[in-house]
Amino acid sequence: MLLKADRITSSRANGAYSAKCLSEFLNHLKSRGVSKGLVPTFRSSARHFLAWLERDGGRLDGIDDAVLRRFRHHDCRCPRSKHTRYRNHARRSRQSMYGVLKLVRFLEDTGRTSHPGELDKGFRLLGDFLERRAAVGHSADSLKRGRTNCRHFLVWLHQSRTPMAEMDNKVVDRFLDHDCLCPDFPSLSQCRDRARYVIPIKAFTKFLTARGVAPDVFPVRRDRGGEELVAFRDWLRRHRGIGEATIRNHVCEIHTLLADLGDDPSRYDATLIRDVLLRRFVTVSRPHAKSIATSMRMYLRFLATGSGCPPGLVGAVPKAPGWRLSVLPRYISIDDVERVIGSCDTATPAGLRDRAMLLLLARLALRAGDVTNLRLGDVDWKNARLRVCGKSGREVALPLPQDVGDGLLDYIELTRPRLDEARVFLTVHAPHRPFASSAAIAQIVRRALGRAGVDNAHPRGASLMRHSAATAMLRSGASLEAIGTLLRHRSPDTTAIYAKVNLPMLLSVAQPWIGDAR
Repeated sequence: MLLKADRITSSRANGAYSAKCLSEFLNHLKSRGVSKGLVPTFRSSARHFLAWLERDGGRLDGIDDAVLRRFRHHDCRCPRSKHTRYRNHARRSRQSMYGVLKLVRFLEDTGRTSHPGELDKGFRLLGDFLERRAAVGHSADSLKRGRTNCRHFLVWLHQSRTPMAEMDNKVVDRFLDHDCLCPDFPSLSQCRDRARYVIPIKAFTKFLTARGVAPDVFPVRRDRGGEELVAFRDWLRRHRGIGEATIRNHVCEIHTLLADLGDDPSRYDATLIRDVLLRRFVTVSRPHAKSIATSMRMYLRFLATGSGCPPGLVGAVPKAPGWRLSVLPRYISIDDVERVIGSCDTATPAGLRDRAMLLLLARLALRAGDVTNLRLGDVDWKNARLRVCGKSGREVALPLPQDVGDGLLDYIELTRPRLDEARVFLTVHAPHRPFASSAAIAQIVRRALGRAGVDNAHPRGASLMRHSAATAMLRSGASLEAIGTLLRHRSPDTTAIYAKVNLPMLLSVAQPWIGDAR
């Protein structure tokens, strides 16, 4: 009986305290100039929340985002009064929760509910962050979007009672997936493009890390695999003289094979290697199978240098089937090439940059990586030459045609951002930086083909322009030796495939069929 009496006394005390909070909250609304039509709505929502909190056994000083979400979804059995009608449904709308959020803000301001107290500090840091982004050239739309998204993130941190010093990538994931009750912000469930939130928040958290306010939420991704693959990557870079993209491909292929091969190279034998590779060959295309076999040979040679396995195991790698000169190089006509170049809008910074890139691909048959890594010092304006460092680090000087030089000059003088950056081509939108990979060049070519209406070309990347340049040279009378020099082929056999596209020459030497066959 005493326990029941204690509960009744405690319940009455909590009820009296809640009634006092509610009365002060209503006076606060009136003092803030809230319209008389909204006060009854806010009073009803606040009274419902306080009644549910009392029934649920919660405390005013422990209200956070989790408590609010429990209230939003609770199966309502709250006591009714003659002044209040509570709806019994599983999910209350954000609009109906607005009065509850107003009450929680009032409880925070009066010290009844604990919180990290970092909201104002976060807003000040956000202002410094946006000033820095404006200084490096971010557009007004980018700054507006960053302000809205980062303010939403700060409000959610405050509402979930998470200090900035305790942020990690799991906290960011919770924000992106949270059942949004943040006032004055759109629900993330209605946002189709999560990258619009992730990109500015990632930049903001890195800014907070630099200020010493938050830990490194997005650490730099380490090399794929363990110490063995890191050593393999260094060996490829130091002893094989191949490009970074090729090194990444080799490491990626070996990383996928190690699950079947095992981590102990001393147990590798010819049977294991052949079984693993043959099972993999069944699931991939022929070019991919050849790439896997090449990566495996490279890895076995690396292991042999450290006595990890016998050198003879390289011969156990099966060869993927293939026939030399069995395919034709894909190309487009000269008229289509000119239409692709002319599709760039030179009135815009992106159009001038893309036109300069396409001219380099079409006139000098450069690879996408050559364009990505081109530096300002590689252009010899006085002698009209272009220094290109292609595969295996070989440097070659190529003549600089007039239209290519004019396109480069227009881009550099008129629209290229004034940055202390050696690479020629930079991103158009701030923060201006070099392209991360040659995939961006392929995307630029793909968009130009679409603008020009060239829809009969496959593949639609930078190599298409390279093949088209070589084919145009051959049909205009250039020798295979001259074409191989421009394309920087080491072996004449690599250039020999272009002889198959010279149809007039092939028709002149073709022998007629015996009889009347055609």
